[in-house]
Amino acid sequence: MTGAAGTGAGQLAPPGTGGVAVLVNSLNAVGADKRVLMIGAHPDDEDTELLAILSRGLGAQTAYLSLSRGEGGQNLIGPELGPELGVIRTEELLAARRLDGARQFFTRAYDFGFSKTAEETFRFWPRDSLLKDVLEVIRRFRPQVLVSIFSGTPRDGHGQHQVAGALARQAFEILKDSSWGPVKLYRSARFDSAGTTLTLQGGRLEPVTGQSFHQLAMAGRSRHRSQDMGQLQQSGPSVVRLALWDTRAGRGTGDGDGLFAGVDTTLQGRAHYVTLVDSARAVLNPLHPDALVPLLARALTALGNGTGTVDMEQRTLLSQALAAAAGVEIDGVVDDGIVVGGQRVQVEATVWNAGASGARLDDVQLTAPAGWAIEKQDQPSGAFGGGAVATRRFVVTVPADAERSQPYFLRRPPLPVGSLYDWSTVPPEVRGLPFEPPLLQLEVRVTIAGASVTLTREVSYRYRDQADGEVRRPLLVDCAFDVALTPHLIVWPSDGPASGPRQFTVTVTNRTRGAAVAELTLAAPRSWTGLPPHTLTFGHEDESRSETVTLALPATVQPGVVHLRAGAGRPGARRCEDASVVIDYPHIRPRPVVHPSAVEIHVARIALPALARVGYVRGAADRVPEALAAVGVAVEVLEADSLARGSLVRYDAIVIGSRAYETDPALVANNGRILEYARGGGLVIVQYQQYPFIQGGFAPYPLALARPHDRVTDEAAPVTLLDPGAPVFHVPNEIGLADWQGWVQERGLYFAHDWDPAYTPLLEMHDPGDPPLRGGLLVSHVGKGTYVYTALAFFRELPAGVTGAYRLFANLLALGK
Repeated sequence: MTGAAGTGAGQLAPPGTGGVAVLVNSLNAVGADKRVLMIGAHPDDEDTELLAILSRGLGAQTAYLSLSRGEGGQNLIGPELGPELGVIRTEELLAARRLDGARQFFTRAYDFGFSKTAEETFRFWPRDSLLKDVLEVIRRFRPQVLVSIFSGTPRDGHGQHQVAGALARQAFEILKDSSWGPVKLYRSARFDSAGTTLTLQGGRLEPVTGQSFHQLAMAGRSRHRSQDMGQLQQSGPSVVRLALWDTRAGRGTGDGDGLFAGVDTTLQGRAHYVTLVDSARAVLNPLHPDALVPLLARALTALGNGTGTVDMEQRTLLSQALAAAAGVEIDGVVDDGIVVGGQRVQVEATVWNAGASGARLDDVQLTAPAGWAIEKQDQPSGAFGGGAVATRRFVVTVPADAERSQPYFLRRPPLPVGSLYDWSTVPPEVRGLPFEPPLLQLEVRVTIAGASVTLTREVSYRYRDQADGEVRRPLLVDCAFDVALTPHLIVWPSDGPASGPRQFTVTVTNRTRGAAVAELTLAAPRSWTGLPPHTLTFGHEDESRSETVTLALPATVQPGVVHLRAGAGRPGARRCEDASVVIDYPHIRPRPVVHPSAVEIHVARIALPALARVGYVRGAADRVPEALAAVGVAVEVLEADSLARGSLVRYDAIVIGSRAYETDPALVANNGRILEYARGGGLVIVQYQQYPFIQGGFAPYPLALARPHDRVTDEAAPVTLLDPGAPVFHVPNEIGLADWQGWVQERGLYFAHDWDPAYTPLLEMHDPGDPPLRGGLLVSHVGKGTYVYTALAFFRELPAGVTGAYRLFANLLALGK
């Protein structure tokens, strides 16, 4: 497995009780039943300030339901798009929730990209399916109050936003008259002062951190790094606005005493318990938390062993508070971070009574998936006094057929109808959660001051890094031999100089402990020459071996798609035919995603202009340089030094990647050199940019973008050539109707809305019912050279292997000739 960047150590921290923060937050949340569910369409739609106020301030059990995981968005921190971006954005939501204290849920919806209407969105997201998921989350979480981020009307803009608002309203209508259903429905009035019926103050200080709820919220907002959401943490007053939308008949009318006016938040039959909790809050002393132990123990006993959702949550929170007050800490580590089927690993559990009083260790259990064998090595119980550490050991055997680690929602292909994940084999208790539970978890029962406390913690792998110190990683299951075949997709011209042989790399990593032998095979279609099976020998775990394979197109090859597959395994044993890639950034927890060990080869008729060298400034989540290089274009990625001091006249063309003016400071600083290159006779192709490009005046002639920006979301939208005789449609490829077929997700975005007469528009297209847009491809003469601005989504089309996009891009590169 490979990591993109960073260790992710901050997401799997060393053990601790949580200290005063756990005490304050837990005591704030127990003793009442206050529950709020917020509903939006995407990660980063949520109102983090409201979540912080409700959870950290009002002590409410609060959650955010995002219909999708944001797979259709863009990525400002790395190359991941689609499902992998959804994994990143899910983790970014969890990073934000760790700050604001709320929980996180999802539906099966896959973000298929920008949509302009609710009607279009419901064609991709079947209404009944999503409504079922929303209702299931509400039934599980049991909120008394719903908060919809969106109104469900066209003023929400994005069609997926409209759908989120409509479903929130419909779910409330269905459940509001049930005995347990939500009592009140609010909508965000973030930009609607006139419609506001309730205001909450986010400028108040949260006592544990010493920051305001607004500041905490902006820190959480900044966790959405892939979406360029970094925020300033302004001090001072801050107001959150809500509009009361609907109430249950005879209940919850008005906002009287706030969000929960008219809502019964008492714990029925728990008066003694509530009194004890109130007393604990009153005597809390951060310097002597152990003084709370008798009160919290009595409160836990008074709560009893009820099995309802509220009782179980109260017990969990109070148990955490009691353990923190008493100074009881648990931890579990495993001796290997990546395991394979049939492997045995050692787990060590420790329970530390760091407090001054005695406690009794009643039981230490290790939970694992079905089929995993667990052997206890020690007796699990016994009294242990203040300062003592109890250690228990387990041996765990991984079943031979253990599934490889990856998010539960990616284990099966999407459903054939609609953009929905297939959860049919997912346990009901896992559906809608961000991810499945950890593979191994400790469950420790301790008696403190006569009260039984159950504590849980994930078992992780830890090691010492000479620079970072202790680093923790999640336990993952992999195949015995991880097989990666690159590149994953190429477009291969079927004739001409670019049709020559291509090289592919097969990398096999030994995941078994110790030495191993693997047989490597490469399967090619009939008439292609594959790699004869041969043996790879490994001396130790995690050792990798790479083989380079050169293939040539068969003489009889026809345009179409073929697949090249690789596999490795012990002789006579099951072969591994997948590669695990760990998505790993410092601000999120590492998550593995499994890719088939295969290359998708698109054989196509593509003519390339005679170019010696093309310079490329990489943009956001930009895999276009690799796509162009694979098809035969001689591409050099321009780094900061080349942009500042290198000879640009060496290049036949310079291509600027999408959003590069936001991600590359060297490009911004040296844009004058790019324009000088164009004036001297060069060709500059600028792929879509956002408002900073316009505000900076980086184009040679004025351009303007609309707000919201013009885009064509229908990937099959008809295209009209405004100047059919223009060379860009003929040289070196004749662009026809077929070249506009098979595009993915969208035609383009951030179309120019207004432009100087020096630009010539060459294309017209639009979504159904929208006015024609002509700002998708603009060409101008600059001095002796040529400057192109294109809003076409080449950053999606080329990595997806869309042949027509390659042919058109080749023609753009030919404009300099």
